[in-house]
Formats: sequence, C-alpha cells, structure tokens
Amino acid sequence: MSINLFFVLILGLLIGMYGYFSPDDRAAQDNREIPKIELTDFTLYEISHKRIDHILEGKEGKKFDEYYVITSAKFSDNTKNLFQTIRSDNADYRNNIIKVDGNVHYVREDGLEFRSHEGTYDSKASLIRTKGAFVITQNANHVEGTALNYNTEHDTVSADHVRGSYQLK
Repeated sequence: MSINLFFVLILGLLIGMYGYFSPDDRAAQDNREIPKIELTDFTLYEISHKRIDHILEGKEGKKFDEYYVITSAKFSDNTKNLFQTIRSDNADYRNNIIKVDGNVHYVREDGLEFRSHEGTYDSKASLIRTKGAFVITQNANHVEGTALNYNTEHDTVSADHVRGSYQLK
C-alpha cells in the first residue's frame, strides 16, 4: 500500500467522523419555551394577611416566565363581594387574565351560573367575555346568547342574539 493511499483513507475517515459527530443546527434553532415548573394534580393558594385570595387547581400545570398553562383548570376568587369559581378543560393564565377553552363553567356564591365553550376572565376588572354561545342561569332565570360581556362586580350584562326567561319578583 502506498503512503499516499494511506493518508487519503485517514483523511476520508476523519471527514466522515466530523460529518457524523458535528453539532446539529436544528437543535440550536428550536425556540420553544421551556417551563420553569411542571405540576400534576395540584392546588396553589394565594394567601394575603386576611384570607386565602385565590385558589388555582388543575390536573397538569406548567409555569413559564410570564404565564401558566393548565389542563382541567379550576380558578377560585375570594377577593370580590361574592366567592366565584371558573372551571374549564384548558386555561392560559397571564397578567390576571384567564383564557379558558372547553366546557367553561362559572359559578358564583349566590347561585348564578354561566356556561360556554370558550371565554376570558379578567380578575382585576371582574369581566367575563365570550365570543361564542353562552347560557346563564340563576334560580328559575335562564338566558342564552352569543358574544357575552359580563361584569361580575356590577352585575351588568351585554350580549348578542339574546333569548331567555326571567322571573320578576
């Protein structure tokens, strides 16, 4: 074997090893955000010096830098005049705004209930919004419609395509 052929084979082997073991550029381009905390079957309490203000429960939860993503979510708010809870299949909680999706169910201490497929709840402004269909019930009262804007603090509602029955006392 000639010395030139030997060095050509070594060079080919080294080039092959470099190609096989070189870093993959696709891994460096992956910009997915990685959760800081992942929880399963959890309950988080926000406690002030007076009471428990908020309770956040879920089956699976991921906390990122600025927000939470939760499945089988339940958010309870004890900071308003009436205790209230909102549940959904999925929730995205950021900046005191909860975006809920799938089997949304809002319940207030006085018996008022609200159901929809999607919506948002701004806990600071006490405002529930939904673009799709909704149903509100309380005692014998029943209201259906679309595009709900409901202020839970002032108990005011605006919506589109409203139908329902309301019992006057």
